[in-house]
Amino acid sequence: MLNLKEERHQFILKKLKQSKSVSVKDLSEEMHVVPMTIRRDLKELEQKSLLVRVHGGAVDSTTFYDELANEEKQQLNSENKRVIAEKASQLIRNDDIIFIGSGTTNEAIFPYIKDLNLHIITNSLFIFEQYKDIENMDVVLIGGRYRRKTGSFIGHLAISMLKNLHIDKAFIGVNGIMDDEATTANEEEGIANELILSQSTEKYLVSDSSKFNTRAFTPFYKIRDLDAIITDKEIFREVEDYYSKLTKIL
Repeated sequence: MLNLKEERHQFILKKLKQSKSVSVKDLSEEMHVVPMTIRRDLKELEQKSLLVRVHGGAVDSTTFYDELANEEKQQLNSENKRVIAEKASQLIRNDDIIFIGSGTTNEAIFPYIKDLNLHIITNSLFIFEQYKDIENMDVVLIGGRYRRKTGSFIGHLAISMLKNLHIDKAFIGVNGIMDDEATTANEEEGIANELILSQSTEKYLVSDSSKFNTRAFTPFYKIRDLDAIITDKEIFREVEDYYSKLTKIL
């Protein structure tokens, strides 16, 4: 048992350095102290600007999303992305009109739905390249100003096209999820994502568990207005319990 407050604080900071996030439940069990003690420790460490408290635990004070290029993202959390993509594919039916947004998790959906008859809409060049030569796919690429970092088309022209579309199901990637906000690293991508979701009958975020309790530059949609967040099995139980009060967690 870690009785001394300073010892507990050092233990918490060491865990944060290793994993970027900690839960009250796990810390309580590992240090053999009651959850109230952990919450008090986290509050004191936050007052010293050493961490940021979130629902069910805390995150590193530097836990704000640093956007990577598409090529860099390809190497991260590949198994979790595959799991999420398979879950997303189970929501898709023949003849659906679906929007697939940019992001490497959404790119992983392709092998699970390539044999369906679908209407695919996307503003992602990488998604378009996956589907464009599949005979059973009707594919629409939204044009606009090209953003190389994510391979997506954004801006006024993209918004003009999106305003005229009806979408059955939208699958949108996210850079961070904090409280009731889905956030992204680019304001114009956020504007496009908000419009896409508002035009869609069913609205889904695809996000690996590392994005929860992380905030990117700009919020674009309320979590409570989604049909579900599709994520992986590594999400902390306390985090899942909190966000389940806002929307379904698949």
